Amino acid sequence: MLAFTTKPSQSLGSFSVRHALPIIAITLAGLWLRVLRLEFQPLWWDEGYSVFFATRDFATMLERTAIDIHPPLYYALLQVWMFFLGQGAIAARWFSVFIGVATIPLMYALARQLFPNTRVPLLATLLLALSPLHIYYSQEVRMYGLVTFLGLASVYLFIRLLDNLSLRGATLYILVTTAALYTQYYAAFVLAFEILVTLTIVFRSRSAALAHWPIGSLAHLLRAWLAIALLYLPWVIYAGPRLYDYVTRKVSHEAYAPLDPITFLAQHLAAFSVGHLTAWTWLAWGSAALVALVVFGVVGRGRAGEGETGRILHSHTPTLPYSNLPHTPILPYSTLLVSLYLIVPLALAYAVNLLYPFHPIRTERLLLLAAPAFYLLAARGIESLWNRRAILGAVPLLLTAMLAGASLYDFYKMPRYPDDDYRPLIADMQKLSQPGDNFLAIYPWQIGYLESYYQGAPLTVVEAPSDRWINNPAQMRREVDTLLEQQPRVWLPALQTLGRILEDSLDTYLRPRDYLVLDTWFGTTRLELFTRASDPPRAGQSIGPLDGWGVAPEPVAAGRDVLRVLLDWNVAPVNTNLSLRLLDAAGNLWAQDDRGIEKGRQRIGLAIPAGTPPGEYALRLRIYRFGLEQGSDEYALALVNVIAPAQPNIAAIARRVSADMGNGIELVGYELSDKPDRPGAPVAITLFWRAARLTTADWTATLRVQDASGKVVFESPLSPVYPRSRWKAGELVRDPQTFTLPGNLADGEYRIVIGHDSIRREIATIQVKGRPRYFGAPAPSHALSARVGDFARLVGYDVNVQPRRVTLILYWQALAPTQASYKVFAHIVDAGGEIRAQSDKVPGDGSNPTTTWAAGEYLSDLYEIPLPSDLQNVQIRIGMYDPATGARLPVFDATGQLVGDQVVLK
Repeated sequence: MLAFTTKPSQSLGSFSVRHALPIIAITLAGLWLRVLRLEFQPLWWDEGYSVFFATRDFATMLERTAIDIHPPLYYALLQVWMFFLGQGAIAARWFSVFIGVATIPLMYALARQLFPNTRVPLLATLLLALSPLHIYYSQEVRMYGLVTFLGLASVYLFIRLLDNLSLRGATLYILVTTAALYTQYYAAFVLAFEILVTLTIVFRSRSAALAHWPIGSLAHLLRAWLAIALLYLPWVIYAGPRLYDYVTRKVSHEAYAPLDPITFLAQHLAAFSVGHLTAWTWLAWGSAALVALVVFGVVGRGRAGEGETGRILHSHTPTLPYSNLPHTPILPYSTLLVSLYLIVPLALAYAVNLLYPFHPIRTERLLLLAAPAFYLLAARGIESLWNRRAILGAVPLLLTAMLAGASLYDFYKMPRYPDDDYRPLIADMQKLSQPGDNFLAIYPWQIGYLESYYQGAPLTVVEAPSDRWINNPAQMRREVDTLLEQQPRVWLPALQTLGRILEDSLDTYLRPRDYLVLDTWFGTTRLELFTRASDPPRAGQSIGPLDGWGVAPEPVAAGRDVLRVLLDWNVAPVNTNLSLRLLDAAGNLWAQDDRGIEKGRQRIGLAIPAGTPPGEYALRLRIYRFGLEQGSDEYALALVNVIAPAQPNIAAIARRVSADMGNGIELVGYELSDKPDRPGAPVAITLFWRAARLTTADWTATLRVQDASGKVVFESPLSPVYPRSRWKAGELVRDPQTFTLPGNLADGEYRIVIGHDSIRREIATIQVKGRPRYFGAPAPSHALSARVGDFARLVGYDVNVQPRRVTLILYWQALAPTQASYKVFAHIVDAGGEIRAQSDKVPGDGSNPTTTWAAGEYLSDLYEIPLPSDLQNVQIRIGMYDPATGARLPVFDATGQLVGDQVVLK
């Protein structure tokens, strides 16, 4: 006979601080794992939806979530969170981190209820803290971590109610369980599990045993479930019909086939074990180890006193230090209960899969709420093995931790959404956006991305009525025209997957009518910016493939206006691009737009970057074949007058700072690539200055590159291209600069510091990563020793002369670093000394410029040189020259004697 105690449950805080220390340590470790690289991955579509819903007003949020696959509580809580902490991606993710970390001690509390006097609570808590799947959703801006927390809390409170029914406990249980249902629909599976457990106790316990259960416990539970149903009923009435219609249409449209039970189970158990894998998918096989532990946790037997003996433990049982524990009538069924906690959600989700099949990538997230049961059973399996022999438990625990570590390496290091990363897209938008620009969002998640990432000029965000516009193109055209009448500029983020029906319709309508300012690709999204304006007058004469052209004659304000350019092509050259370039009198390039040539009339809006100095510029058109800008045709189109805007467009600066550099000059921002830089390679940086007052004095700043210790590894004066004496008060000045890193710079992170006199401001960091270097001498088929200048030696070559081609490999040894980037020439000359074929290039086809060469290293350089058909005996001449001046470097033989300016290869 089962004997139930009515002794009140003791507080979970009754165990000592010494016993709490492991839980605190595990929780802190779990916190560290959940904040590590929190900014690495971009928001993806579903996270964009989360931010979209959370940034709507409450009524709109309820209306939109009623036709979504998740109820609104998570979005409402996220809305409150973002109200206080901001709506950036990192701030939103901290909400998930907070929930995920709070789940760790809650797991311990539940495990301690179910498996007192054992190692299971600590083991289960550790497994959850290390769980790649739980860490994944403790960083994602979605509700799966919250419903897992609420589901775990519901089960914990449910078990305590079985032991000690109280009004406070029942109220908490009702509120928490209802909150779970308002967070994710699958939370109903947890409630179904609790009902099943209650029925199991009733039918498996004898009536005498039930007599010791608190009077009316079952009736009180029934009333609690009725209260939950009543609290949830308004949402069912409000959202049920619309949700059913939405799910039915979505399932029909997606057309997934139901998963077979083995595949369904294998996918979920693998996700519970190793999480979602990006690159190291072979780690999924390691899930077999955790599944084996789960199975052993269900069928294995530990020592007496683990709820497996069919009797209640008593407080004097001397097993582990945690002996002063609460006792519940569920204790004899702990393993069965946890098994049902795992099985019931899986079984019910599989039934849903049969009725409404929908299983996109990472669909296992929907059942994260059942993962705690998986870890409890795995911990139970480790405990059972440990009780047989310590090594039997320690080894699988260590292997589980190693498996989690490997999966987490994949999680932290591998980009998951490289083609859907909107961060660079939005950064480009910020450079060109103007107050009031229309942003035509085809999908709500695009609005969510803007809410989190965009910090530019305020936009007019328009959510496109996709279905209506697709079904009625004429209405689409009318409504778009109305938008452009109110504000002539419109951004179109055209996703090139998912059918792109509306995206193509909008592009087809806008492109022939409006000026295209931006047309560039970011992964799977094509970002376009159109502006509607009148055409400029056409020039009278034709040039090259142009029948005519027109350039807007009015002045253009830098950072505000676009220069309208009209091109009428008499023929569209095949495989060619055009390049519009805006140059000052000194030949400095200030604006450029490269794109493909379209048939007939082409309207281009050339954006004038913010901070471009006022003055007269030449607009030139270059036409070139793909990948071959050398030898292109170039035409002068017009002179353009650039003026300063009434107000500087500070919002167009991608990275803003506020650094007072003295003399009334402020550094307000910069542009710098995120890509790693190579030692010896040029680094382009654009600085943005603003003067507080007029001055006639020129002004020079310095740029330093410092390592982590503060040592200066590079320093150079910065003379603004636009003289300081011409700056006006309040004017934004764009200052493009290029500096070359030392060729022997070690890999690592370096700081960029801008200074003037004694003022120094660190503004950015750069990552330096060199190419592989080889210091072992090569073995060329033709060895020689010819020093070129003072920094390089040609140590040999391989050559293969064929009737129509020469294949040549040169082997160089760097003798010293150089700050000059030289080109190598390889000339094929005939018997009379005439050059008949040649190849001039930067070593490594541009990837290994001489500025990157380190003393002592060896480099090989390949040349493929086509030969004229009539060329017989050839001679190859090799040398180096400065492309800026054309001056060749002297060549010395092995004895140090000057032999000219080239090496002759036979």
